Amino acid sequence: MFEKREIHRAIGELAYVISKAQSGHELDEKKAFYEIIERELKFDAWAAESRFEILDEAVHPTLDHAYNDAIHEFKKYKEYLTPELKETTLRVMESVAKVYFKSEIQQFVIDRLKEDLKHV
Repeated sequence: MFEKREIHRAIGELAYVISKAQSGHELDEKKAFYEIIERELKFDAWAAESRFEILDEAVHPTLDHAYNDAIHEFKKYKEYLTPELKETTLRVMESVAKVYFKSEIQQFVIDRLKEDLKHV
């Protein structure tokens, strides 16, 4: 189950990217992320939430660095990254991006993620 937890953390990392890609509304997107991730991952939401918090409050990576780290985790644990988890990942990202309006940067990240998930 360690592998699945790492995938959930990567989902949190991607949500961080989507949230930070929309300037000016990060707090509301952060709140929405918690609601969305709890609905999507239920009991396992804590792993994604903790990764988001660490990045947001302590690490502050660039969006590109955080995105690449998440994709690396997906590739590392690809045998545990089920089609259902891929769909969940995309649903979470779309939901966070739609908290206000979806910016061009957010759409770019989502499009890139869709493409990258095809190759994981």
